[in-house]
Amino acid sequence: MKDSSSISLTGIDVSKDTLDVYFTKNGRQQKIDYRNESLKLLARQIIKLKATVVMEATGGYEKKLVRYLQDQGIACAVVNPKQVRDFARACGTLEKNDAIDARIIAAFGQTMQPRTTEKIDKNREKLKVLTTRREQVQSMINQESNRRQQVEDRQMRAFIQRAIRLYESQLKELDSEILKLIEADQAMKQKSKILLSAKGVGPTVTANLIAGLPELGKLNRQQIAKLVGLAPLVRDSGKFKGQRRTCAGRGHIRRVLYMAALVATRWNSRIRAFYLSLLERGKPKKLALTACMRKLLTILNSMVKNNQTWEQNLCSA
Repeated sequence: MKDSSSISLTGIDVSKDTLDVYFTKNGRQQKIDYRNESLKLLARQIIKLKATVVMEATGGYEKKLVRYLQDQGIACAVVNPKQVRDFARACGTLEKNDAIDARIIAAFGQTMQPRTTEKIDKNREKLKVLTTRREQVQSMINQESNRRQQVEDRQMRAFIQRAIRLYESQLKELDSEILKLIEADQAMKQKSKILLSAKGVGPTVTANLIAGLPELGKLNRQQIAKLVGLAPLVRDSGKFKGQRRTCAGRGHIRRVLYMAALVATRWNSRIRAFYLSLLERGKPKKLALTACMRKLLTILNSMVKNNQTWEQNLCSA
């Protein structure tokens, strides 16, 4: 890890209409409009200072900025806002406004030196939008189906049924668009072929893994499990031995892995054997299923890393 004081960083607090910017190299701070003209001037300043940009994930507002800066050859790191807030409290900074946030983000970047974000791939970004919408539509179908069961009025049931048909039609369209997008991109097509070779992993799980977990195949087994939130974390202190628990991580990836693991415990001999062995040792079913999610994830990670299908990975294991 480099000496933090020698690193040139630019901390940016992103909001809908403005950007608060802090440069560690010269200590300057400024507030600019979040417009293309302002971004051109900002990029020139950052390039002149040879700085890396650090910003928080803000629910999507940061994407335009990241895309523009990366196109200019500027390295960007998008970090978890909770980690930055915890860092601020650890530094004794309880005050909060946009200017303070920009300075704290820069200080966080200097101290923690977060991993830079990969350049945004347009096809993967499009796939992420499609899979997110698919999850929303599926959720609406489930909600409307539950409402239909609780309503006795025939007219209301008819209204709900029409809504369900509309969402089901949209779901088919989304599945078609997702498949076409993956087939048109050689890298995504190859990754999809590898993932689909595992019993329990279907097209929906595959699309979500490609879109929402680009790190798959690039990290080791411990790192990928912790990133998704499937690594049991130690909570010991002195003589106290706390129960290991999984937490945080990417919830939407855990949701699709849960369904994949549920299917795999029935139809995938490797995962089923592991699941049954845990139950025989007295492990609760929920814990055993979570362990299967982690095992399935680490196997898929190894498959993508080595460019192997399930059978090839099994033979080399």
